[in-house]
Amino acid sequence: TLAFVFDVTGSMWDDLMQVIDGASRILERSLSRRSQAIANYALVPFHDPDIGPVTLTADPAVFQRELRELYVQGGGDCPEMSVGAIKAAVEVANPGSFIYVFSDARAKDYHKKEELLRLLQLKQSQVVFVLTGDCGDRTHPGYLAYEEIAATSSGQVFHLDKQQVTEVLKWVESAIQASKVHLLSTDHEEEGEHTWKLPFDPSLKEVTISLSGPGPEIEVQDPLGRILQEDEGLKVLLNIPDSAKVVAFKPEHPGLWSIKVYSSGRHSVRITGVSNIDFRAGFSTQPSLDLNRTLEWPLQGVPISLVINSTGLQAPGLLDSVELAQSSGKPLLTLPMKTLSNGSTHQLWGGPPFHTPKERFYLKVKGKDHEGNPLLRVSGVSYSGMAPGAPLVSMAPRIHGYLHQPLLVSCSVHSALPFRLQLRRGEARLGEERHFQQSGNSSWEILRASKAEEGMYECTAISRAGIGRAKAQIVVTDPPPQLVPASNVTVSPGETAVLSCQVLGEAPYNLTWVRDWRVLPASTGRVAQLADLSLEVRGIIPTDGGRYQCMASNANGVTRASVWLLVREAPQVSIHTSSQHFSQGVEVKVSCSASGYPTPHISWSREGQTLQEDSRIHVDAQGTLIIQGVAPEDAGNYSCQATNEVGTDQETVTLYYTDPPSVSAVNAVVLVAVGEEAVLVCKASGVPPPRVIWYRGGREMILAPEGSSSGKLRIPVAQERDAGIYTCRAVNELGDASAEIQLAVG
Repeated sequence: TLAFVFDVTGSMWDDLMQVIDGASRILERSLSRRSQAIANYALVPFHDPDIGPVTLTADPAVFQRELRELYVQGGGDCPEMSVGAIKAAVEVANPGSFIYVFSDARAKDYHKKEELLRLLQLKQSQVVFVLTGDCGDRTHPGYLAYEEIAATSSGQVFHLDKQQVTEVLKWVESAIQASKVHLLSTDHEEEGEHTWKLPFDPSLKEVTISLSGPGPEIEVQDPLGRILQEDEGLKVLLNIPDSAKVVAFKPEHPGLWSIKVYSSGRHSVRITGVSNIDFRAGFSTQPSLDLNRTLEWPLQGVPISLVINSTGLQAPGLLDSVELAQSSGKPLLTLPMKTLSNGSTHQLWGGPPFHTPKERFYLKVKGKDHEGNPLLRVSGVSYSGMAPGAPLVSMAPRIHGYLHQPLLVSCSVHSALPFRLQLRRGEARLGEERHFQQSGNSSWEILRASKAEEGMYECTAISRAGIGRAKAQIVVTDPPPQLVPASNVTVSPGETAVLSCQVLGEAPYNLTWVRDWRVLPASTGRVAQLADLSLEVRGIIPTDGGRYQCMASNANGVTRASVWLLVREAPQVSIHTSSQHFSQGVEVKVSCSASGYPTPHISWSREGQTLQEDSRIHVDAQGTLIIQGVAPEDAGNYSCQATNEVGTDQETVTLYYTDPPSVSAVNAVVLVAVGEEAVLVCKASGVPPPRVIWYRGGREMILAPEGSSSGKLRIPVAQERDAGIYTCRAVNELGDASAEIQLAVG
């Protein structure tokens, strides 16, 4: 999700105009990328005391319209309800989203910060602040909340003048990318220079360095010791001298790169890349092979294990350690990692139990790729330990069952600690109390539901951290109409087809027919619904074929069944090449496909004779002709024939035998007397027959027509000046070969 959280107080008018203009460029560039990073768009306006209304849409045009219709007004107190607005955006956004906050005020509701930080750890989304004001106090908790939110989510805080918003939006255009990975996230309280040696593996297609702080400077040095310059591969995406600098480059050489930054005040550094190799982290009170059953954050006060799911890492690539590092970059703890499963596309790695540090920390995952190159990835959010909470119990608030049919009453529990689970209806306990070591599910099955099962059901989970409950109302009604699975109908073009659905039960119902998600009218053109509710299609044409659905509905629900109308069609053969050349010993494949119904049978023939399969010649299930170890005698015309009950079709392909040229000198040295005829002879072969070209001293000789294709070079009256090295070169469409002859005249 691309989310804009916008302060709509009157002082934000200039900002809004720039954001509206920049948003259209951002969307245009995002939609033009081959790999789509954005699935939907969110807009959350805020103005103390109101937040919203929240817009969430998959249509970029709707997003832009809502943005243009924002109305900025008023003013008043400088602090705004920004934390609540960010929380609203994170709640509706997909995991791993891009959230941009535009404001000229600090947060009024900064006391809600902790709840937002926990949500960011869960959703793994990035929050970037574009501030054109801060109420004049950057030591106030309302401003410091922004820095902590940005640090937790690997985002940043940009301080700008009103007219500089457009510059940041240009950077946002390139920042929103699919397959974005994190390589470094650090925050520094004071001015200074920092240098990092970071391994860039070959999968990194692009690297972006973002420095937020006064007087920013960035220097990039490749593994060969060369410093990248702006006109030699280093692209400046944003340069605001008193606030921020962002550069990007494509690392041409894998290895250890040196990144040096400087800022004259408090600053933050984010280094990201574009790569298919990344990881997802989970925490568990006991090692678990199921990443979905782990916690998104570490617990305080209990030993916890780290589980890493590496994506895109090919064998024999590995992860060997995970470092827990402070936001300043200082390491806190290093955990060795070992594989928990092999042979899986989702490789799981686990570490030994540890106690969560008191400080916030990032995860630095280290290892090697499948070629042995050093590998480094950093978590997209920073983590802090949380006290275990009471179990979180979930049930559907209303469960609908049908008379005389099975009914399942389920509840799920999310808990970091072991718990006991009970399912009750009123005072009566259903089944035995169950014990779980961590999050889990439980259910109670009613084999034949009746009105007697209606009522309120409660699921209760009890751990040493507290009690969690959830309730569900069970409602039992007559079932919706029952449909007997219908038979498919096969017809020929021009005939009439009748599609039928049989409905069981005595209850009244309505029946409609649907095709391509559209309800078909009771009577239109060639299609009509008959008195028995069957569907009649007259004068069948090929495009009438496909899936039709009958829908039977009453007050208790809707039931659907599919009927396929299959139209007979004569075969149509397609060979994907008209001719093909081959050399001796190679494997030749000729693809042949055929459309038609019933599915045509494909066979091959050569020069009118049915092709007999053997150890060398084979036709696979898709109709592809495969000839292994081809020989010159395999050349000729091959026909692919497709046949069904409607008819036959065929196409022909010609295979041509070809052989690269070879050439040799009959005599490598020729000696003649002055005035005698000299004859230089080369023997050339190849298919098609090669043309022979003669050279002397590296220059092509201009010969009579006979000599242009002959392997003989005649010099009727040889002179001493004719002595030297001659080259005969044989050429055909497959290549060339050469031989040398030395002519001595004396």
